[in-house]
Amino acid sequence: MLAIGCTDLPSEFQRHLNGLLTLDSRVNELQRQLDGAMVAQLRHLATTSGQEPPAKKQKQKHKDAEMGEDAQGDPVLAKQIEDNMNEIIHISEEKMKRAQQIYDLVDQHIRKLDKDLKSFGAEVSKERERLGVTATSFLAKPAADLTKKKKKDLQPKSPELLYKEALAVADVGEPKYCYCNRISFGEMIACECDDCPIEWFHFSCVGLTEDNRPKGAWLCPDCQRKKK
Repeated sequence: MLAIGCTDLPSEFQRHLNGLLTLDSRVNELQRQLDGAMVAQLRHLATTSGQEPPAKKQKQKHKDAEMGEDAQGDPVLAKQIEDNMNEIIHISEEKMKRAQQIYDLVDQHIRKLDKDLKSFGAEVSKERERLGVTATSFLAKPAADLTKKKKKDLQPKSPELLYKEALAVADVGEPKYCYCNRISFGEMIACECDDCPIEWFHFSCVGLTEDNRPKGAWLCPDCQRKKK
């Protein structure tokens, strides 16, 4: 459930971000048209007045043309300038709406993740209770009697013991793997098939040991059957 929520998020983001990019491209094109229309309007004003406007007055003329305050300007250019500015304002408002949608989307998924994490935390607690372990059961202990236990520690641990140790220190959001749908513990191996829905497996769940560890690419039983 948690993994599905995270997987869905990028595609939704991509859709909204693509919409913003499209709006940005349109605004850039409108801005180029607006700049061109304003320059043309200034040239028209200079021509109709019979003299080239001084360089120091260029910015003021540009502002007057933008605000539509000069009655002698070309009405076609004035209409184009007004239309372009109105559309830029409209698109800017649309971009603000899209940004709010993205914010709401992130907030929605954060709330969903919080809910899933609480649910997973409850599952971990129940599993620890079932196995009779606590969060500190397998934490590191003082090394006072390491010599005494050295020979015993050299013995390989059972998969169930490795699982209990991993579960005792697992984070609330620890992902699950393998056919057994449990957290990572002990030796694990990855299926080399790109389409494998599980990807990672515990050695003990797929019949592997240190003695028969694969030397090359390995496929899980399901993917092996699909390849045949």
